[in-house]
Amino acid sequence: MSGIEAGEVIAMLAIFLGGVVLGLLVVVSMAIKREDRGFTLTQQAPDAAARGTRLLTGVGSRDISPPVR
Repeated sequence: MSGIEAGEVIAMLAIFLGGVVLGLLVVVSMAIKREDRGFTLTQQAPDAAARGTRLLTGVGSRDISPPVR
């Protein structure tokens, strides 16, 4: 494999990985916006995108009621 071919492979790989990262960011931002609009952080996640976003960002369901003693 020559240097030019190796450069093309690296460029294609970089474009592919950039697309994957961009797609992930779009899905996460849409899920965050949907949860903000619906005030759903105090409930279970409404869909798979919201569950994945909560997992990636480290946010779980927030129980805002006082603990029962």
